[in-house]
Amino acid sequence: MAAAQEQENPGCDSGTWLACMLCCVLLPAVIATIVTLIVLSCISKDPVYSVTVTGVAGLDAAAAASSSSLLSPVFNVTVRIDNGRGRLSDAACIERLSTVAVSYGDAVLAAAGGSVPRFCAKDGKVRERRATAWGRRVDLPPFLRDQLAGELAAGEAAFDVKVTTPAMDYFRGDTVFVCSQAKIGGGNFRTRTSIQ
Repeated sequence: MAAAQEQENPGCDSGTWLACMLCCVLLPAVIATIVTLIVLSCISKDPVYSVTVTGVAGLDAAAAASSSSLLSPVFNVTVRIDNGRGRLSDAACIERLSTVAVSYGDAVLAAAGGSVPRFCAKDGKVRERRATAWGRRVDLPPFLRDQLAGELAAGEAAFDVKVTTPAMDYFRGDTVFVCSQAKIGGGNFRTRTSIQ
C-alpha cells in the first residue's frame, strides 16, 4: 500500500516540499529586491554643487577704473553640496587639496592660495564650507578694466568661479566645478561639473 502511494505522488516527500516552498518565497523576494534597486538607481539624482561669492575686498569701482594700479582682490566664497536628492551612495565630497579660482572675462583675478577645506555631505544632507581666493598684482587689459569698473559701479559685476577637486586615485581625473556669472552676494549658483 505504501509503495502504491509513493507511485501516485512521486517527489512529494517533506524535503522536496520544503525546497518548493523556499523557491516560491525566496525567488519573488530576490526579484523584488533587484527591481527595487533598478528603480532607485534610475530615479537617483547626482548631488548639486553650488557656489556663492559672499564678498570681495580690494576690488571696487575706483580701483578697477584706475589705469595705474594693479588689483589685489580677495574673494570670499561658499561652496555648497546638496546631496538630499535620493542618491544611492554614501557621501558627496570636496576632497582635500581642492582649489578655488575666480576670473572675470578671461582674466584670472584670484587663484593664489585659494583652497577649499575637505568636507562631505552624506546622503540626504546639505553641507557648505567657506573658502577664500586671492590675487596679487593682477593687471587687467584696459578694456576689461573699464568694463569691470562699470559693472562694479552698477552692482552687476559677475565672476566665474572654478573649484578643482583632485582625483583621489590613479584611475580618475580631477573633478572641476565651474560656476559662471556669479554675482557678489547673489545667492547660490549651480555649477557645471566635468572630469579632467
